[in-house]
Amino acid sequence: MRIAKFAAVGGIGFLIDAGIAQALVAATEIGPYLTRIISFPAALTVTWYLNRVWTFSATGVGRGRQYGRYVAVQVLGNGVNLAVYALAIRLGPDWFATYVIAPLAIASGVAMVANYLGARHWAYAKPAPCSATRACRRHSVE
Repeated sequence: MRIAKFAAVGGIGFLIDAGIAQALVAATEIGPYLTRIISFPAALTVTWYLNRVWTFSATGVGRGRQYGRYVAVQVLGNGVNLAVYALAIRLGPDWFATYVIAPLAIASGVAMVANYLGARHWAYAKPAPCSATRACRRHSVE
């Protein structure tokens, strides 16, 4: 169930990322690569919030720290995404450079697995029980 929620949130993120990227390609001369500098952070912030409140529920980790972890996971996943995106544009049909939604869909599908594993096991991981940490043991003795 959790992976289905993650995929649904990823779908929303994809629509934001692809929608902004496609609009910028159509309306400006930025090009299909630089548009991602604008579209990716917008999608990342929305998906972090939706995953926090719906997919993984809020954990004991503070929002700022969790967001930082999520950004790290997504930046690594985005490296995979961008590599696949660039390869798809370079090796795919010529129209991929104009209609960037197709290569972005391919790239997003490939990167989703890495993003899910990083989000589940690190960004949204519940903190260890207090008794398992040195600081907690020190406070319990006092």
